Amino acid sequence: MAFRLCFTSRVLSRHQLVRQPTNQVRYVSVGRAGPSSLEIRRQFIDYFTVKHNHRLIRSSSLIPFNDSTIAFVNAGMNQFKSVFLGTAERPCQRAVNSQKCVRVGGKHNDLSVVGTDSYHHTFFEMLGNWSFGDYFKREACEMAWDLLRNVYRIDTDRVYVTYFGGDAKLNLPADEECRQIWRSLGIPPERVLPFGARDNFWEMGNSGPCGPCTEIHLDLSGEYRNTKARQHLVNAGVPDLTEIWNIVFIQYNRSLDDGTIRNLPQRHVDTGMGLERLVAHLQHKQSNYDTDLFEPIFRRIQKATKKEPYRGSFLSTDSHYELDTAYRIMADHSRMITACLADGMFPSQNHKLRRIIRKSLALATRTFNHPQLLRETVPCVVEILSTVYPEMGRNLPTVLQIIEHEQHLYSALRTKRSAETSALLQQFPQLEESEALEHPGLADAIKELAQTKPTHLNGAHIHKLYDTYGLDEELLVKLGEMMHFSLDFRDYERYVRVLKDGHKHELATKLQTRLSAYENLRESLDSATLKPTRAERRYNYAFNADKGTYEVAPCRARVSLLLEDEARDQWHIVTDQSNFYCESGGQQSDTGRLTVEAGGSAGGQTFEVTGVTDHNGFVMHSIKRQPNVALSVGDTVVLQVDANRRTQLTLHHTATHLLNAVVRKVVALPMCQRSSSVSERHFRLELAISGEKLTLEQIAAIETEVRTLINRNEPIGVTVCNAADLDLATVTIVPGETYPDRGLRVVSIGDVSRELCCGTHATRTGELQDVAITNVTQSKNGCFTFHAVAGPAARKVHYLGAQIQNDVSQLQQDAEQNEKQEDITIIETRMQRLKNVLLTGTDNNIHLPYCVRQRCLDVINALYQKLKDRSRESLRELIDIEMRNLMEQRPASSDPFIVHFLECSIILEEVQLSKATRYCTDRPILVVSITDNQVKARATVPPAMVSERCNAERWLAVVAQLFKAQTAAPKGQRAAEVCNMKARKVKMMDFEATLESALRAAKTYAKEHFH
Repeated sequence: MAFRLCFTSRVLSRHQLVRQPTNQVRYVSVGRAGPSSLEIRRQFIDYFTVKHNHRLIRSSSLIPFNDSTIAFVNAGMNQFKSVFLGTAERPCQRAVNSQKCVRVGGKHNDLSVVGTDSYHHTFFEMLGNWSFGDYFKREACEMAWDLLRNVYRIDTDRVYVTYFGGDAKLNLPADEECRQIWRSLGIPPERVLPFGARDNFWEMGNSGPCGPCTEIHLDLSGEYRNTKARQHLVNAGVPDLTEIWNIVFIQYNRSLDDGTIRNLPQRHVDTGMGLERLVAHLQHKQSNYDTDLFEPIFRRIQKATKKEPYRGSFLSTDSHYELDTAYRIMADHSRMITACLADGMFPSQNHKLRRIIRKSLALATRTFNHPQLLRETVPCVVEILSTVYPEMGRNLPTVLQIIEHEQHLYSALRTKRSAETSALLQQFPQLEESEALEHPGLADAIKELAQTKPTHLNGAHIHKLYDTYGLDEELLVKLGEMMHFSLDFRDYERYVRVLKDGHKHELATKLQTRLSAYENLRESLDSATLKPTRAERRYNYAFNADKGTYEVAPCRARVSLLLEDEARDQWHIVTDQSNFYCESGGQQSDTGRLTVEAGGSAGGQTFEVTGVTDHNGFVMHSIKRQPNVALSVGDTVVLQVDANRRTQLTLHHTATHLLNAVVRKVVALPMCQRSSSVSERHFRLELAISGEKLTLEQIAAIETEVRTLINRNEPIGVTVCNAADLDLATVTIVPGETYPDRGLRVVSIGDVSRELCCGTHATRTGELQDVAITNVTQSKNGCFTFHAVAGPAARKVHYLGAQIQNDVSQLQQDAEQNEKQEDITIIETRMQRLKNVLLTGTDNNIHLPYCVRQRCLDVINALYQKLKDRSRESLRELIDIEMRNLMEQRPASSDPFIVHFLECSIILEEVQLSKATRYCTDRPILVVSITDNQVKARATVPPAMVSERCNAERWLAVVAQLFKAQTAAPKGQRAAEVCNMKARKVKMMDFEATLESALRAAKTYAKEHFH
């Protein structure tokens, strides 16, 4: 099944199935353990390096480096795709390796069946040997046959081989050469079988290198000698007839535009054999999961969870099936997660990885009742694989930190699970909780699909579900299975490609509406016999220490194409060479001037270049169209870059690298760059960090360290290399970013930073002068965005910061020394003015250091609270004054009880009525207050006076009834002695009338009962 599954094995389930005449199935033992997986892998490598002069190429990272069409490296040939296309030089003539592969989503998606059978995995290792324009079909088949027979000692009577039988739609004939090769090697004709493109034509995706392939299958049943009965089961998905090796003859390239197939510049061989399935056979196991690649993980799971041991059940009717399936999923996903995280992949950059992490966390909690289980299995994976892939052991602490962070995020997400999500999961049990939680638009998408009831989704429909509802490919495939519709992802790729072709860069942003403006240009470029613009001169600049600017050497160029843009009243001029930098790597494009040399149709005229864009390698300079001035193809022009703008862009881009490196050093948590933006006025860097938050102390330390590196005047260098010569472990890249195969620029800043970058940079850090972090925001969990400036602008920011710090310090000193109310009022006015500057200064183009602003705000807020407390304390004294005056005016000799409205309560923020009633202990008192539209009341009666008639609770009830409030005694006290009316919100327009009635009723009750 090469076309769909490529090198995925079909290994027998736990016990070898032997068909009996009674149609019953019995299980038979298969023998000794066999060689270890380490030994099997080593034998493969040694066979090709020692015996056949292949060069060992280490496994590439699982992060695709120069291929934006895939989310993970999913085959051994990924790192050689450019070689097959002829766009990169071959690293050698013959190569061999064991490549880490992940298949989750896209064309090769094994996720949904992982754990349910014995051979599907999300992560696996692919053993492969390659010929880059060297040997071809015969040598490849001979080597494979020799290795299987004479090294691995495989029983050749169990072997079937398949070859490409031709395909009319592809207009390709049968591969008769391949058939004859296998026949010449001694394989009986009835075991050499032809198959169509679905099984024996290999493609990495919907486009790219492809070609016919031949597969080697093993019959693991007891009936393997009965060829007539068994040959029709080849490629039929029978678990005991296993494909173990696929040999691909890469000789074609399929176009994404129309699907046509053309010959490649050279013919190549790409072979792949899944290590897991090979180990299972050589260790005499009927399942990949019974090998030494998985069994230690099962033991670790059982030890950590105390569950029943793994028994290897694949029968859904077996009582152990669900637990054993969970064992297999947990082990498989642990391997995939470990491999991806150890290679520097970050969950926030790869939603497929995040989904599998969350699926594993949910499984650990739900089935194994051990939320930390993933942190237990990952070290076991490292123990098994780190000998071959040392980055796993080296990066284990980072892997565990990321998992801990992801577990915290997922737990927080689950606590926010809505009723709608619960209902959705109940309605569609096929959905996983993580899928519903991570896709807020899922419910609305399902509603729309249920209403329209589509049977087929084209590219536009798929894009809407992506763009409007935030669904991804895996979820769409699942919905298609649930709701019975098909999806045309090839049409989706075409649709997105058209959208991307219409996205042009203009100044600081990528505009979405330029396709119509450039449609004529695009057609002209496609049809013209023009060479792309030579743009290497954009790096020809030098630092002028006297002016503090980077000056770009003028460029004399020829106009090779001209487009009139009437809608914008512009010309877009393509030249044969240019010194202007086009927006890329987050850095905005240059601006400047274009002067037509004398002799041209517009000789001597100078135009302002307002924007520069790159269209498939053709650099376009946008200028304002002038009346009565004509430009023509062939005119010679001089291009001059604006030195001031280039300088600020250069300083800010260099500062971005410094900041990126220093944050990693100071924070010391796993992180990756999500994006960056470099403009003339400032720069922005967004990082995904596995941590709760950044402290103010950390941000201050980051800024201090960056400024220290500037003062140290570290050297900055740029080296150019090809991807094949680059050790990715030594450079910082943006995961998911697509890099070219050739002309990679490695920017190094002392021993502090080493990044791949196509931008322009300073020659020494001292040229930056200064850097100031002006803001730090957290856009989502774990994603922090730094805003900063460099150069003279940064010095100004620090100067303003020092000024406002002095103002805040003086304010604090004045507040502590002045006690008078009129002084406090002035201080509060000053305080509010400073706070406004701190909070809204950026809106008025007043930039301050982030740490200074936050610390000053903390001081002002603390000072405000202190003044507020002081003012509150002063106001509270009003209660004492009012009650003392009241008691003096109404002695007990003349008034046997007190009924009083506390007038000062109107201006207080809060009132404790117990403070008022304590002034009257010799007779009954009832006090009413109102604060912030909340009315309260309290009544007390001296214990010696309490009787059936003289009762605080009954007394207060007549007031509470009018305000429709409840009453209760304070905790631990008798209601007859002390009773409170609970606060009740009232309308001020009604309060006075109700208050008058309440006071009158309270006095009447007292007169009748307290004599």
